[in-house]
Amino acid sequence: MKLYDLLNRTAGWTLCRVSGAMPGAFLNGCAAGGIEPLSVASEGDFSLLVRLRGRDLPRAGQTARQSQCTLTVLAEGGAPRLGRQVLKRLALAAGLAAVLALLVWSRFHIWEIEVRGNENVPTARILDALRECGVSPGYFWPGLTSDNLRSELLIELPELSWATVNIYGSRAEVLVRERVPKPELWDAEAPIDLVAAKAGYIEAVTALNGAPAAAPGKAVLPGEVLISSRVSSAFAGERRVHAAGSVRARTWYELSAAVPLSAGQKLYTGEKRSRWALVIGKNRWNLYKSGGISRGDCERRSERWSLSLGGLFSLPVTLVRETEAGYTLREGQRDLNLARKAMEAGLMDTLRRAVGEGEIGETHFSASEGKRLLTVCLRAGATENIAAEAPAK
Repeated sequence: MKLYDLLNRTAGWTLCRVSGAMPGAFLNGCAAGGIEPLSVASEGDFSLLVRLRGRDLPRAGQTARQSQCTLTVLAEGGAPRLGRQVLKRLALAAGLAAVLALLVWSRFHIWEIEVRGNENVPTARILDALRECGVSPGYFWPGLTSDNLRSELLIELPELSWATVNIYGSRAEVLVRERVPKPELWDAEAPIDLVAAKAGYIEAVTALNGAPAAAPGKAVLPGEVLISSRVSSAFAGERRVHAAGSVRARTWYELSAAVPLSAGQKLYTGEKRSRWALVIGKNRWNLYKSGGISRGDCERRSERWSLSLGGLFSLPVTLVRETEAGYTLREGQRDLNLARKAMEAGLMDTLRRAVGEGEIGETHFSASEGKRLLTVCLRAGATENIAAEAPAK
């Protein structure tokens, strides 16, 4: 290969197919326009294979249109194409390196905090205490000293007896243990009576300390003494003790609830709007103009997508979509069947809490409709311990 041809091929070339009724007119147009093909080969009466310099391709395309021919690019080569491929690969490598660096950087920062082990202390309060201690999303965890953080956290939250922080990549797991309340000391010398906490029909009396003041088969009212703190003996006379024991009795409950027969119903207007926002770290960028649905009321729903991989790592990037749907309220008839079932379930929950560890017996529901209200009544019997401590009089 001659040096001239080698330079032309290295500088950049394009292999094209020129097809039309008179391909020769294309070659004549190239000669007139100063376009010198590197090679020409015939594919038949109506098609040519032409190798052109890369810089001549735009003019060759115009010449083909003027000659009423179609120019199709089949292949490219030379230094420009190789350079573009190298640049693409370099850009891809740079992008991968940037993503890898971002992942490594993110792995050494806390972006997600999970609190476990708390029952009575709210999670939000524990997170606020952590924030007061300096630990919040974005914190550089290699600088975290667990002992110091644990001491500061226990000072902020005296309800906790123990706390620790485990780091899993960019996720922090805060394990806490709540302090067990100090039990009240049982003073055997205190004069305490056991009285009826509620009305009932006594079935059994078990006196562990003190003297029974009520017998099975007796009906009692709230406040009546069941086990007295007054104990007498032939040797020591009368003395006062801390009464202890249990009194099992039959009790009865009558609970009721009411709701209006009519209720507001949502009629959606069909007006909807979705708004997007991007949260990076602690900063939020709204991808929408301010404002929303202005007519009537609207129902709002928010969805969030975070860049994370299981519990391994998470990036401080969250995409937020807020959806609004407009509606108007119209007064309509309530579904009485659903309302009755909901009230019956609520009354049963109230009864269970009132009976506690006792046993619920037969239950009976009744419902009545007034002009404006639906009323549901629960009547039930139970067997439970009705004894409660009270200072002796």
